[in-house]
Amino acid sequence: MARGAIAARIQGDDYQARWFWFQICRLFSERTKVVRVSYEANNIKSFDDVVVYYQGMEDDEGNPLSAEYYQVKFHVTSAGAFTWEGMMNPSFINATSVSILQRLKNAQAQYAPKGTEAHFILYSPWQIHPDDLLAKVHSQTDGRLDWYRLAEGGSKSNFGKLRAAWREHLKIETDEELCTILRPLRIRQGRTLQEIGGLLNDKLYRAGLVQVEDGRLCNPYDDLVHKLVQLRKTEFTREEIEVICKRENLWMGHSIPEPDAYRVGIRSFLRWAENLEDETNAMLDLLRYFNGRSIRSPELWQQQIYPAVDSFLASNLRPGNRCHLHLHTHASIAFATGYCLNSKSGINVALIQSTGTGQEIWQPSPQSNPDQYPTWTFTQELILEEGTDVALALSVTHLVTSDVQVYIAQEHLPVHRIFSYTLPKGASSQAIVDANHAKLLADHLSSRLKNDRTPLERQGVLHIFIAAPNALVFFIGQLARSFGSCIVYEYDFDRNIPGAYQPSLKFPPP
Repeated sequence: MARGAIAARIQGDDYQARWFWFQICRLFSERTKVVRVSYEANNIKSFDDVVVYYQGMEDDEGNPLSAEYYQVKFHVTSAGAFTWEGMMNPSFINATSVSILQRLKNAQAQYAPKGTEAHFILYSPWQIHPDDLLAKVHSQTDGRLDWYRLAEGGSKSNFGKLRAAWREHLKIETDEELCTILRPLRIRQGRTLQEIGGLLNDKLYRAGLVQVEDGRLCNPYDDLVHKLVQLRKTEFTREEIEVICKRENLWMGHSIPEPDAYRVGIRSFLRWAENLEDETNAMLDLLRYFNGRSIRSPELWQQQIYPAVDSFLASNLRPGNRCHLHLHTHASIAFATGYCLNSKSGINVALIQSTGTGQEIWQPSPQSNPDQYPTWTFTQELILEEGTDVALALSVTHLVTSDVQVYIAQEHLPVHRIFSYTLPKGASSQAIVDANHAKLLADHLSSRLKNDRTPLERQGVLHIFIAAPNALVFFIGQLARSFGSCIVYEYDFDRNIPGAYQPSLKFPPP
């Protein structure tokens, strides 16, 4: 075998091994529903690279979910992409006779006969080709194929020809059969080998396992899983893997901070929150309302998302209870969460904030010294002499004022003035120091908005454009009942053009 081919095979094995350890770490999460993890599972001939077994798990539609089966495909370069025709080609996955679609059909018949009992996940650094029909039906939110879009058109349409080709390839007769086969499929773009190694270190630490030192040529976790395969030990519970890691001097143990706190989470993004259910007692999954970052339909913000957030918080949190809150969401949802959990709610909330060194519990301390933190710098711009509204441009992580100016001009909003706030050292991802700093900025902003707006402006609408960490947005939302009528906006990152904002939520809710 050529040297390059040997290196590629080793990298592929390491990639699969590290994804396996990613899943193993979930066994040690505080509220995990993972009961076993397998590597090269023996009970299934397809999607067998890594298998995660659950107890008490549900999918986003409330169906019981017993397992997730991963086909992990590593590629040394990006010189390739998934296509709908490639899904029928065995060589596309380095096979000789069975395509990925045929593997999916076999796995679905065995473990998800209704199409809902399990997920079959194709995990690879490769993307779906942007010009391929597959890209038009692939959800950027969770990787599923949108059957409603795929089912559009008659037999002579592009989608009709795709369905016919896949039916013939799978030797089935109807679109209903094809829908059931495709329903549990997820195609997800994985991180690079280097990225997955870096992210795994944080997972290892939080699971109580020894981290891999930077610069090491040998990774003990890669080596360990390969040795276990040789010993034909490939399926593990939490207790079993803990014993093995202790024997191999890879166990350091860990303590759970505030173990009695009730943990809740809300997500509208999947990336970085793939396993949020492992860390929470209750989770609100809003992914179905989005395709990637984009809302599927604008009215969903007010008609579905805000009522879902309000109902979820009311059902799961009680005054006096200690709560840890995970917010993997759009800024508008973080704002709405704060609005629902205002200071009069009586809920003792601490935010779980992701930082460069992992997750931290963020709750402001009443003993903090406000003089040690930088606060807002303020500028204003007159737009319309006769306007009554005010636009609030908060530039914490990046600058937004120029985009706000463009949007106001495009939409002819009746804005009297733009209030622009940033921090003395400018906008950056490190601008907020800690929870005390975030709460101080929210308090100062609330005071400024009361003092700086004229009586006529306070009767108008406050248009809110924010680029800031969700912790700060949440604290601002907690104070927003004093703002009067306001509208929060989301930037359309898919369009990524000047002024690409869209209104999301109105407060008070209509």
